[in-house]
Amino acid sequence: MDQLNTCNISDIKVTSWNVRGLRKLIKLKQVISRIKQLKSKIVFLQETHLTDCELKSVRNRWPGQVIHASYNNYARGVIILIHRSIPFQMTKIIKDPAGRYVITQGTILSITLNLVSLYGPNENKPKFFEDLFLTVSALQGLYIIGGDFNCTLNLSIDRSAGSDTYKAQTRRLINQFILDINLVEVWREQNPDKIEFSCHSSIHKSRSHIDYILVSRELLSRVKQCQYDSIVISDHAAISLSIHLGKFIHNPPNWRLQTKWLQNPEFVKFIEEKIEIYFELNTDQTCASVRWEGFKAYIRGEILSFTSTKNKQQRKRMETLDRQIKSLELDLNVSDDSTKQSELLRLRTEYNKLSSDAAAKSLMWLRQSYYDQGEKAGRLLAWRIKKMQSERAINSIKTSSGNVTVDPLEINDSFREFYEKLYKSECAQASEEQDIFLDQLQFQTLTENTKQELDRRLTIEEISQAIKSINSGKAPGPDGFLIEFYKTFQDKLLIPLFNMYEEAYQNEALPPTLRQAMITLILKPGKPPAECSSFRPISLMGVDTKILCKVLARRLDPYISHLVHNDQNGFVPKRQGFHNIRRVLNIIHEKFDAKDTALLSLDARQAFDRIEWSYLFTVLPRYGFGNNFLKWVKLLYTDPKASVLTNNIVSNPITLERSTRQGCPLSPMLFILAIEPLAMTIRMRTDIFGVQLGDQEHRLALYADDLIVFLTRLSISIPKLMQQMELFGRFSGYNINDSKSSILFLNKDERLNPIIQTPFINAKEGFVYLGVKITPDIDTIVATNYDPLISEVEESLNKWMTMPISVIGRINMIKMNILPKFLYLFQSLPLPLPKEFFDKLNGIFNRFIWNNKKPRL
Repeated sequence: MDQLNTCNISDIKVTSWNVRGLRKLIKLKQVISRIKQLKSKIVFLQETHLTDCELKSVRNRWPGQVIHASYNNYARGVIILIHRSIPFQMTKIIKDPAGRYVITQGTILSITLNLVSLYGPNENKPKFFEDLFLTVSALQGLYIIGGDFNCTLNLSIDRSAGSDTYKAQTRRLINQFILDINLVEVWREQNPDKIEFSCHSSIHKSRSHIDYILVSRELLSRVKQCQYDSIVISDHAAISLSIHLGKFIHNPPNWRLQTKWLQNPEFVKFIEEKIEIYFELNTDQTCASVRWEGFKAYIRGEILSFTSTKNKQQRKRMETLDRQIKSLELDLNVSDDSTKQSELLRLRTEYNKLSSDAAAKSLMWLRQSYYDQGEKAGRLLAWRIKKMQSERAINSIKTSSGNVTVDPLEINDSFREFYEKLYKSECAQASEEQDIFLDQLQFQTLTENTKQELDRRLTIEEISQAIKSINSGKAPGPDGFLIEFYKTFQDKLLIPLFNMYEEAYQNEALPPTLRQAMITLILKPGKPPAECSSFRPISLMGVDTKILCKVLARRLDPYISHLVHNDQNGFVPKRQGFHNIRRVLNIIHEKFDAKDTALLSLDARQAFDRIEWSYLFTVLPRYGFGNNFLKWVKLLYTDPKASVLTNNIVSNPITLERSTRQGCPLSPMLFILAIEPLAMTIRMRTDIFGVQLGDQEHRLALYADDLIVFLTRLSISIPKLMQQMELFGRFSGYNINDSKSSILFLNKDERLNPIIQTPFINAKEGFVYLGVKITPDIDTIVATNYDPLISEVEESLNKWMTMPISVIGRINMIKMNILPKFLYLFQSLPLPLPKEFFDKLNGIFNRFIWNNKKPRL
């Protein structure tokens, strides 16, 4: 925990701001940029003037939750923004149909909070506030209410024109409810006699104090500071407070190179020159590994220097303007001065111009990208769709003691502990039973020519081809460098990379940063989100490590099909998963209602993460791999370390002692080579009986770790199969999760009354295999698979209906996100579909393409 204890455990900044419209993209960008400058994590916005459809422009730019209530595109509209770093677990939303308030209830670190964004009526309408506060008071928990109340609360000092007698009834009611439900207006509590105004009306030439943040009095001791910012961009000042809600961490984000800089010719030229200078000055006086490590640190500093210099001058000017504007506002709060008023107007105009220019410039690259590819079936359109999905915040987790914690540090600790245990070897050395198991098998081996081809020296051309073959747009590793960086500066980096790899090979150790990885987590579909085991770990490796893995993977790729049997269709060129599904269907069709016959779908516990290295490096030589290739592979598995990333918190590194890492280009092929001996054993055993079709016996099909076994004479086959699985798992790490594995008896009576008791789920209605629902009756498979997909597609397209995308863009969304799902089923299920199916699908597509309007073609 030493690393985490140095993190900045800071307060949450809450801001409320009447923004006077967000319909223009540049204005929205200005507002979001201003919020980032203020470092606000919970934001209440009023007068957004956005419809439900237009809210997507906010979601695309705010990294977190967006809760809103809309009215129409000319008036009202309120939003609550909650940054994804805030562990807010939402339980309830209440929206005003008139777009004047939105309430969300949830918890932060076990504290139940009701967050309210409010835009009060311009007229004297006490009934509105009475209804609102009655609604709020019925909610359990504490309150943070921010907004433009459109009503002063202090008669004598909240308006520049003097005593304010307007809206007397509304004022009395608000103040009464503040007392009744134990609220406090924070700024006035901290500044009881200060005169300061939050709104400036140029039409009425008046200033007023009408923007507030109210909190429950129990929270007041947690509030450190509450202040108004200068009036810029809008005619209202943003009001912000800092509140401490417990042991909460705001970690600075990990550095990563932004791809937009690689589109900047000046930046590219600058970096090219710095690369040349570095390697000219650092030649043979240091070893290649040290030179490479030093280069990454040096060039990262140069990148930061360049980018910060470009931004510093404008940022400094805007900060100066901000201070000058605030100073003049405070002066004018005390006394009017036409000269100061003119100067204030000039400064605000300059600030708004700088802000809008910055917003326009940042949008220019994005607009060009959308022009180039935004309506194509490409990465940027996929990004627009994926932005509609939920964030990856992990708000609670069950610890090893069985308690549920919401503390971000404890959540990170729990995952670190989980993965430290998962990656701890349980079989550090090869065992005698492992050797006996493997000795009885006949391995397919590499030819001598192939062995020499894999064993040859690394070449610069291979490194170049590997760089070109890695897809762009992928997340970087811990060092922050993207593959686009290597593609842009490939000519200047190839030789230093080659020298570093060669030296690491000779020394049998990669440089420290190449042994590091960041584990990010993705919740598996349908899994409970409070369990550590429900998340799939993805290793974000440094690109320089990934390039080496890619070189080895490209070497092995042409030969892998000669080493593994046709039963294995995962990660083997020219083999597809649907081959397995068709095989399953053929067996079900041919052996329909056959007695003493079953299909076992076996679920392995974290298969990729549990492969023991002692076993892996015992198996690989048996395929005939030479010493040089094995030395490269062992190099990648020598002292690797990984840190776990949760909620922007990075754990201390853990040392990996087993696994084939998900996210490594070489890992899938290593895994299928590691599991092939189990498949060989099942095929070889004379006491495991498969299903006979014609002159061929079928025993199993694999897609990486997805294993399905076809058995007859079940009372003999199943015990012997499980005996071999258990033996294999003892030294390999590959273990079956009995409670998640399924058995499908092909005979109807046996499904109801199994002829053998097993620890597996009795899949009476079938099971899911490689995304397809396998049923015991071929006649029901079409409806079982296509009907839910039709409903899912219709729901997705209805959700995307309001996205502001052209007809061409909508067609490409279908091509990219919808058609592949149907094509997979078309390939997997070679069964006829009724005409009504295509008529219904055509109708759904037409409604989406033409946005529920009459087709124009």
